[in-house]
Amino acid sequence: MYGIKAAVSRLDYAPETKDMEVTDIKTGRFVFRPRPGKPVSLAELQKSVTKAGYEIEGTWVEVSGTLTPDGRLRVPETGQVFRLEGEDQLRTLRKQADSAGRVIAAGAWKLADRQETILLAEPRAEESRR
Repeated sequence: MYGIKAAVSRLDYAPETKDMEVTDIKTGRFVFRPRPGKPVSLAELQKSVTKAGYEIEGTWVEVSGTLTPDGRLRVPETGQVFRLEGEDQLRTLRKQADSAGRVIAAGAWKLADRQETILLAEPRAEESRR
């Protein structure tokens, strides 16, 4: 697991390797919380992991931000914008937003049309295998 942690730790937004948590040693699953104030990039994550000789089976992300009128999520600390997919879940998020429009969006993390995207309808990988 050290090799994949080392690959991820090279990213500008990655925490120290000691702050990455291995959740399943057999499958190589691990989680990490990006450094505050740093935008994230799935393309950079995929490139770093692949270059180190590993493969990403799936990604899941949880992001706190503000809903925009066009149904995107803006992270105030970084200015990064995530496209949100899943109409029913987006309606639910709009209802959950506080007075400033802040919510936490979670789902599968993908690149769609070169945009960071959260598939709101997608469960975590371990949930879909139950």
